[in-house]
Amino acid sequence: MKIRFALCALLLCITSAIALGQQVSVNYDHSASFSQYHTYAWGSNNANQIQNSILAQVAQQDINTAMQGKGFQMVQENQNPDILLVSSGGLKQQTSWSAWGMRGIGGGMGGITPQQNVEGTLIVDLYVMKTQTLIWRGIAENTLSNNGNKNQQLVHNAVTKMFKQWPKN
Repeated sequence: MKIRFALCALLLCITSAIALGQQVSVNYDHSASFSQYHTYAWGSNNANQIQNSILAQVAQQDINTAMQGKGFQMVQENQNPDILLVSSGGLKQQTSWSAWGMRGIGGGMGGITPQQNVEGTLIVDLYVMKTQTLIWRGIAENTLSNNGNKNQQLVHNAVTKMFKQWPKN
C-alpha cells in the first residue's frame, strides 16, 4: 500500500512539474472591443519568424485553429484585414548543473555534471491593421527536448493556453 501511494505521489509530482514547466502569459488592450474585428492575415514582413520549419507549421496551424475558433476569418494581407498577426520564435541554449555526492568514513566524493537545455519561446502578436497598434500578445516559454513530437505537443499546448486567455468582450 505504501509503495502504491509513493508511486502515485511520484507520478503526480512528475505530471505537475511538466505542466508547470511551460510558462504562458497574455497581455492585451483592456479598453479595446475585440468583437469589432472579424478578419486577420499573417504578416509577411517578419524577420523574427520561427526558424524550425516543422514547428513553424505546427504553430501556424494551431494559431489558425485558435483564431477561427474565436470567430475570425483568415484573408490575405492585401485584402485589408482587421487584424495583422505576427508570430515569432526563438531558441536559447542554457546550461544547468547536477551535483551529486556521498559522505563516508574518512571523506567522501562527489561531482558536478553540466546539462545542456534548449529554451524555446513563442510570441504571438495581433495588431490592428488600420492603426498599426499592438492589441494582444501571447508569450510562451518552455524547455524543448530532442523529441520532435513532444515539441509539437508543447507548441500546441502553448497556443491553447494563450487563447484560453482571450478577452471576454
